[in-house]
Parts: sequence; structure tokens; C-alpha cells
Amino acid sequence: MKPFGLKALLLLTLALGMPMASSLDSPSDAVTYSSEDASSFAEFFAMEPPATSGGVERYSTPGREPSSVTFGGRSTSYSAYQSTRGGTNALWIMGTSSWTQRVVAPLGSYLSLLASSSGGGRAEFYEIRPDGRLLSSSYTLYPGHNRLVFHADVVGRHVLLFVADGQPSNVVIVDVASGGWPPSPGPAPGPGPSPGYARVIFSSTWLKGYSVFVDGSYVGGDGQGGDPLDGTFSLNVPGDRYQVLQISGGGRTYSERGTFLSGYTYKLSI
Repeated sequence: MKPFGLKALLLLTLALGMPMASSLDSPSDAVTYSSEDASSFAEFFAMEPPATSGGVERYSTPGREPSSVTFGGRSTSYSAYQSTRGGTNALWIMGTSSWTQRVVAPLGSYLSLLASSSGGGRAEFYEIRPDGRLLSSSYTLYPGHNRLVFHADVVGRHVLLFVADGQPSNVVIVDVASGGWPPSPGPAPGPGPSPGYARVIFSSTWLKGYSVFVDGSYVGGDGQGGDPLDGTFSLNVPGDRYQVLQISGGGRTYSERGTFLSGYTYKLSI
């Protein structure tokens, strides 16, 4: 990739009409993440380099459609997304069962990017590095979907996008965490998870009496079925599997999605 300075970054941002806030944050003000923060995004990265030829690969979605796509803090079905997308250029981070536009990934991991361009052709890919530098690379895209590999080689925020046929894609963000993978399990009150399971502890100082659901099925709750009414509820879930955990109480529902690793304990504050 070719490096550019801050001036070039400003010119590019203004030319594309893109918001600048996330790309121009000072590195000293950036939020730092640990490998524990990457746990809920485990479906989106691998620690071994993929067996690809490098560069761009044509990607066919029939039979491999994601169960959901997440953008702007919202999750929706792939069919609903397709009905509203139109012909715009789009960039995604692909997981085993879903696509998203922002992840936390451990240092040294590899991620699959999906670049969609109806016309294909020459495209410029841009990466804003954690130190503020802008790098660019040129690729030739196939019409439709294209797969590229991103290597999380430096701790910090990486902002990615591409421009094809004069049209910019959306931005995707990879927050690269410090520390190794998998994360070292920390101490937690009570017994650890059973073999093949992960332990999840919900905790809230203000919400009590909530119900807990795993993939839509009720499993218990705070102050229910003999559990003390104290804002804390723990359960074991099958490990190494993508799951949706939800708590419902006070007229609201909160969700936590991700792959929970066997043998580890996760503390989720509400």
C-alpha cells in the first residue's frame, strides 16, 4: 500500500463527502481494547492465514447468505437488506453466519472483507491506520461480490473503504485489540463452566427481575426459579457456537450476540 499524509486524507474525505470524526481522532484519544473484548466477535476472524492466492477472489452468495447483517448499530435479515440496498458499493466484514461493519479483533488475526460493486472494474481501497496515515491499494473487482483478506497487524482502529466507478463504499471499522488469543480466563464467583460450555454472568445495579433468553428460548432470570433477586444471573451456554443472548425487563430488551468460547467466563454488565 502507498502511504498518504494528513493533507491527502482531508482532501479525500472532503471529495467523498464523508464524515471525518472517526478517521481523525488523535491516537492518544483512541479507546484501547483487550483480547477479551474480541470474544463476542470470534466468528469474524481467524488466527491462521487463509489458503488463498491473495488479492481479490470472486464470491458467490447463493447458498452462503448470512443469517443477518449489522450496520449502524442495527441488525436485520439479509433479505431485508437486499431489498433496500440498490446498486451502491458496499463493504462488509464476513463472519461464519453474519456480516457486520465493525468488529474488535485480536492482534495478528485475519478477516474476510466482502466488497460489492455492481459494475466491477478498477477500485481504490483506502485504509486509515491507527497512527493517522492513509494507505491506498488498487484492485480490479469482479461485478458483484468480491472477497479480500485484511490482516490485523497493528493495535488500534483501522478504518477501511473503497471507491469504484467514482462512488465510495461505506466505511468498516476494525478495532485491533492488544493481548494474545484466546484470552486468559479471569476469576469469577461461583463454579466455572462445565466442559464444552462457557459461563455467562449478567449483572446490573439498576435492573432486577429480568428474564434471560438464549436463541429465543427462556432459560431463567434474576429472582426466578430460586435465583436471588439481586440483579445478577449466571448460566452455562454451549461453547464455540454463535448465539444470541437476550434479557428482558422493565419494558426493554437487551441483546448480546457472539461466539462464546468453551471454558471461559464472560461478565456482561447491563
